[in-house]
Amino acid sequence: MTTKIFFTIISLLALVHGAGFVLVPEQVAAAYGMATSAPTLLMSRLFGAALIGLGLIFWFCREAPAQSARNVFLATIVGNTAGLIAVVMGTAAGTLNAMGWIAALIYFFGAAGSAYFVTRTN
Repeated sequence: MTTKIFFTIISLLALVHGAGFVLVPEQVAAAYGMATSAPTLLMSRLFGAALIGLGLIFWFCREAPAQSARNVFLATIVGNTAGLIAVVMGTAAGTLNAMGWIAALIYFFGAAGSAYFVTRTN
């Protein structure tokens, strides 16, 4: 896989999920088995906005020079590893339903893929 394809995949994942959290947070929360309340919906929209920003960063990095891409990969490893830990804990505790494991796979894909490209470019 090339860095361009990887950035395209994680960009689209982030943009689609981000748009869902911003535009239809009730439905996304329900899909993950989360109870909806005004604070939960606000946090969902803020999370979605952050995902949209990340998705655009990944999209614009598709053609980035190696050093710039490496820095984005390093940041992605940290962010996705933290997200992976949080979503696994939430799913294991029952805060999220089985859809939490899908989110865990997405976080794992982002972290592992980024680690692959960091080690490949050294």
